[in-house]
Amino acid sequence: MSASSRVGLVPNLLGLGLFWAISPVMTKHLATLGVSPLATISLSGFGVGLALLIVWRMRGPVPLADLKLWLFGVGCAVLLNMPFGISLIIIGHVPVSTYSIITSTTPLFGYGLALIIGVERFSWIRASAIATGFIGAAILVIEPTALSGGTIFSVLDPWLLGSLSLPFFYALYHLYASRFWPKGRDAGAVSVVESLASGFVFLPALLLVDAQSTLDLPPQAWIALLAVTLMWVIERITFFNLVRHFGPVSTVQAVNLATVGAVALGAAIYHEPVDERLIVSGILVLTAVWLNSRAEKHRQSEAVAV
Repeated sequence: MSASSRVGLVPNLLGLGLFWAISPVMTKHLATLGVSPLATISLSGFGVGLALLIVWRMRGPVPLADLKLWLFGVGCAVLLNMPFGISLIIIGHVPVSTYSIITSTTPLFGYGLALIIGVERFSWIRASAIATGFIGAAILVIEPTALSGGTIFSVLDPWLLGSLSLPFFYALYHLYASRFWPKGRDAGAVSVVESLASGFVFLPALLLVDAQSTLDLPPQAWIALLAVTLMWVIERITFFNLVRHFGPVSTVQAVNLATVGAVALGAAIYHEPVDERLIVSGILVLTAVWLNSRAEKHRQSEAVAV
């Protein structure tokens, strides 16, 4: 691996975390304009795929006639959009603080799954990075009153039980993308096919359930959908660069950054107060990113030595 790739870990994580923080805000805005989840997933999938094809085509040929590549893309499309679709339903029935703390555990699920299947070896530095980032996110999303109430993690709540599947599926998606990456294929072809596959997989449901209301969307909705699509083009490039060069455990660290970023956006857009919890959380999460980058550099040094 080149030195430039190793140096790019922190800025790529910061960028991906920011995009993941903005995405819920943009998705909520689309919903207020009448854009359904099916339309968001399918239409943006086609848009992102075509845009990525143009971007990567400017750098050289992007061969797409490969059955294994398309099968991989379909797997990515299902594993990514299944938890995303579930989250759009659950978020209306689970407190935001509960939802945030549960999705923040994605790195823990990812590291555990990676250890089980042998993708990652145990590292105290990596474990410290994940724990530090998790604590940093938890400071923001756990209200002090919830600790004494005893109901926030009630296993009797079916919606809460359902939300526990989200970090598992997101971690599984990251591991799948890294573990089964098509041999000899770069991020260009993979990102194009994954995005187009999202459009194709969910298009039948869109045509069956929501075709007419999608056609009747106002111009503002189409403009917002275009803006989201362009944003996700950059997000896909960043994500696949991280998964390909730094692995799934490093990539999911961006979840913690997204948690902090979402709170920061709330402060900027909705004038929410920036208190001590936000400051301490930001320091902890950035420390986690630094620890993770040190663990990645150490892992790559060992690989070169071997």
